Amino acid sequence: MKRLYLLLFLVLGAVALEAQNLAVQSFRMDETDLAANTAGTIVMDQNGQKCALIKVETTQTGFSFDAGSLGVVKTVQHVGEIWVYVPEGVKRLTISHQQLGILRDYDLGQTVKRAKTYILKLTTGEVQTIVKQARTSQYVVFQLTPANAVVELNGELLSTLEGTATKMMRFGQYDYRVQAPDYLPEVGKVTVNDPKQKHVVNVRLKPNFARVTLQVDNNAEIWVNGQKRGEGSWTGNLGAGTYDIETRKAGHRPQTTTRDIVATEGPQTIRLNAPTPIYGEADVNSSPAMAEIYVDGQKRGQTPMLLEQLLIGQHQLRLSRQGYQDYSGTLTVREGETASVNATMTKQVAQAAPAASPSSTGGASRTFTVGGVSFTMIKVEGGTFQMGATSEIENPDDYQKPVHQVTLSTYYIGETEVTQELWQAVMGSNPSMFKGNRRPVEMVSWADCQEFISRLNQKTGQHFRLPTEAEWEFAARGGTKSCHTQYSGSSNLDDVAWYEDNSSSTTHDVKTKLPNELGIYDMSGNVDEWCQDWSDRYSSSAQTNPTGPTSGSLRVHRGGDWNYPAGYSAVSDRGYAYPSTRNGLYGFRLALLSSSFPARKERKEGIMTQRKRG
Repeated sequence: MKRLYLLLFLVLGAVALEAQNLAVQSFRMDETDLAANTAGTIVMDQNGQKCALIKVETTQTGFSFDAGSLGVVKTVQHVGEIWVYVPEGVKRLTISHQQLGILRDYDLGQTVKRAKTYILKLTTGEVQTIVKQARTSQYVVFQLTPANAVVELNGELLSTLEGTATKMMRFGQYDYRVQAPDYLPEVGKVTVNDPKQKHVVNVRLKPNFARVTLQVDNNAEIWVNGQKRGEGSWTGNLGAGTYDIETRKAGHRPQTTTRDIVATEGPQTIRLNAPTPIYGEADVNSSPAMAEIYVDGQKRGQTPMLLEQLLIGQHQLRLSRQGYQDYSGTLTVREGETASVNATMTKQVAQAAPAASPSSTGGASRTFTVGGVSFTMIKVEGGTFQMGATSEIENPDDYQKPVHQVTLSTYYIGETEVTQELWQAVMGSNPSMFKGNRRPVEMVSWADCQEFISRLNQKTGQHFRLPTEAEWEFAARGGTKSCHTQYSGSSNLDDVAWYEDNSSSTTHDVKTKLPNELGIYDMSGNVDEWCQDWSDRYSSSAQTNPTGPTSGSLRVHRGGDWNYPAGYSAVSDRGYAYPSTRNGLYGFRLALLSSSFPARKERKEGIMTQRKRG
């Protein structure tokens, strides 16, 4: 029984809820209202009898009425009321409204009679009218290739980010134009008419350039329309057109050609004529005679000697004879002339001690001389350290993390970055942007460093190489003598480094700032230094003598440089670049596991004169 009451309660509650916005206030017959029986307002039912008239008083509209099986004959909307005509005998009335709900089978309390008028007062909630406007605009989205293309839509230049431009436009048809440097422009029309979906326009511009590789022998410089593009080989995009291409090399006559470049899909390779050498000669004499002659580090014979086929320009000359101090100077060779050198050599003083030796330094450093240029390698005792963004490093990036333990064996590392005079002595040229014998060499790629090291090893019989990234950082931190500073040798960067704030936008001579705990200079600032390793993220595991990944596309460089802010000079900061990269930021220093120690010889400047060739 309780369940039956509960069911009835729920049913009645549902009915009440359904009609909560629709209710009858009262229903009665109006004896004084003759509308149901007056000509003009009389309505007949299907049986030809006069209908009863129910006047529904309400301020709302939009109702429908149902009188069950007898049906509703007619409804008429009047101001403030609805006239509902029904046959005689109707006892119940269902009132419906789309928004207000349904009042089902309302019991009128009596049976209506024909030709009589009744008043039904209806109470309702408010009917809210929502007017939904039709959409008349939509987004236009341009997907652009290449990503640096710009698009003009209906005369307006759109903002483009990563190859995408968007704009809300009213329905219609619009003109657009897409263009990018070295590509053919594209014009078209876009129609905007879909209110539900954005309109996407994919534009892939056709290239108006060729992918060109220029090659020349002897590692000559390649210049295109007066701009240097590379040495030996250069690959890049050239827009369709006519170009003046020139090859240059010191001491050589440049070669110039004019080429028409046509836009093509595939790459093009163009072989260029190498510059032709321009020669002069030099007459080299010494007192005493029979001194060995070295020009740019290469042995050419003994004095007296007429040296032929010398490239024009300046050369480093050194004369060497046992028991005498070396003679060194600059030899200038001009086309069509014979340079004359008459050197008087000075006997060595028997008491003179070597400039550097293992005994004088306790084995902490070793000095080597190549082509009259000496350089020193500092011993770094093996040990264990924490590599990466340790606590003294301010604001490190994620590439310096996680900190991990590294153990290294003993090795040697360059006291300074490789100088331009050492590069000149080994390679016979100087590629640097900022010239100066004691400045670090730059404009050298990682691959260039390997060539230098190969030639240096041939000259010295040693096994020089680039330091590993771990070796570089351990030495920069001061090895086992580390004071745990942010930069190499100090937490005050101005004491130890040339960088953005103090460099005046140029490199500086090595050893003009303070050294670190091991006596090593410029490991922070001056030039970035190539390391041996491929670049990759750190592992958290402990390592012994790590050498980095076995392969990759980018090589590590370390130390910051004259052009970058202080943070790049921190001992843990890591950089990386393609091995072929050359610019005025990158140099290097040497590392060595085993070495010999030849004594360094004194040099004396000489006097050289020129005379016309007879």
